[in-house]
Parts: sequence; C-alpha cells; structure tokens
Amino acid sequence: MSLVTRDRETTFVLGAQDPEMREIERVVREAGFARVHAARDGRRCTPMTAYAADGVVEVGPDGMARAQVLRPGVPAVWVECRMTGREPLVRVDHHHPGDPGYTSAPEDYLLGSSLGQVLSLLEREPTETQRLLAASDHCLTAGYQGRCPGVDPHELLFLRASWKARITGRSLTDVMDGILDAATRVRRHIDSEFAESRFLDPTTVPVDLPEGAAYAGVPVRYRAWLPEGRIKEMFKGGSPEAVAAFMAAHRDAGREVYGNPHRGYAGAYWPA
Repeated sequence: MSLVTRDRETTFVLGAQDPEMREIERVVREAGFARVHAARDGRRCTPMTAYAADGVVEVGPDGMARAQVLRPGVPAVWVECRMTGREPLVRVDHHHPGDPGYTSAPEDYLLGSSLGQVLSLLEREPTETQRLLAASDHCLTAGYQGRCPGVDPHELLFLRASWKARITGRSLTDVMDGILDAATRVRRHIDSEFAESRFLDPTTVPVDLPEGAAYAGVPVRYRAWLPEGRIKEMFKGGSPEAVAAFMAAHRDAGREVYGNPHRGYAGAYWPA
C-alpha cells in the first residue's frame, strides 16, 4: 500500500488546468480522495502563478472559484504547484530540477509525467488514453516519433487535435489540416547550420507550429508577442544539449529563462 493510500484524509492540491490535470482530477475524485485547486489571490492558479500559491479554492462546474481551507494537519499531495508556508506529503511534478519526473527519459514517460506519478501513488494501471495524455504532456515530440512504449503516434495526433478543436472552437478538420501544414512548413525551413527550423518573426508563425513541429520531429525555434508587449522565444523538440545551450545563451543575455533539457523544451522572455 502506498504512502498516499494509507491515509484516506490525504488531499490533492492541483495546479493549473490542462488536459493532463483534468484527467488527474478525474482520477483522484474517482479514487475517493479530496482535491482542491491551488490559488493566488482567490483565483485558481495559472501556469505563471502555480508555484507561488497563497491558498486553495474549489472550482465548480460553473467555473466559479470558491474559497477552501487546507487544514494544517491534513497530508497533502502537491500536483504541479507550491504553496507558501506549507510542505507536502508528496510532490508530483516534472518541471523543475529535483522534481520526481524531471530527468525521466521518453521511454520512462509514465514515471516522468504528473499523471503517471499520480496513478502510481494510487496504485492504478494506466489506460490507453492515460498513456497518450502522459506522453503528450511529458515528451510530445518523442511520443509522435514512437519513442514512448504503448503510445500510438496516430492516436496521439487525434487526441491532441480533438482537444485543440474543443478549446479553440475550430473544426477538427481545420486543426488537423493546420498541424499537417505546419509540419510541412517546418521541414522546409530547417536551418542547416543549427539543425532546427526557425520562425523568428512573430507575425509569420503558423498557428499550429508547435504541434506541427513535434509531429514532424523537427526542433523548432520561434517567437511570439505577449499581451503585455514582451517577446517570448521558445525552443521545442531539441536534444538535451541543444536545449541547455539555448537556456545558457539567453540566461547569459540577462533574460528570464525556463525549460527542461531532459524534456526537450525551453523559453525565454525579453524585458518589457
């Protein structure tokens, strides 16, 4: 029996919403454990605030966040979040050095992904869909290239395209066409000197570029304008050495950097 299942009072504190976190919440609820959402200033955390949470809420089916209390004596599992002044019973994550899944290779995507870690804590075997979600979140490019055991790249594409169609309001056909077109474009734009495809003008970046590049198996570097006027440069699908070099170059230039060389992605923010 796992550390978590021995104490039925264990509460799962969930970070920002995405397809993987949605499935984690469903699994936790089905297993009979309490779950709340990490919050900042009374609102459910986003990816930008999930590691500086100052409380918890419960977001209902109506989308409203209702304040909750995480009692001091209750053992908690933090899933992709951190809370000021509290320490968890278990930390589930793969984003930062020291996280349980940070260094996991694509072949060990279930150990690396947050969903796989939660399933292990609850002593459950993954379903086919859960394998797709875990690979999608932990190492998308590798999943598309058949490097994740038990993951069919074609099923992965259908799942990813279906989710994107749902959240954007686009038709599934439009999303699929966009991904395949982006895959074709990244293959045509490979910079032979750097062995990567580059789209450094934010106004010419295809809407489905990141997905298309992952599907094509081509490392891609691209930029985007953020709402506050800053530029964000992203690098996805690269080797650990290439990602580490990207991060080091931007860090040396004094820019804010994030990423994980083991998972093949990184990003950097220009000052406003």
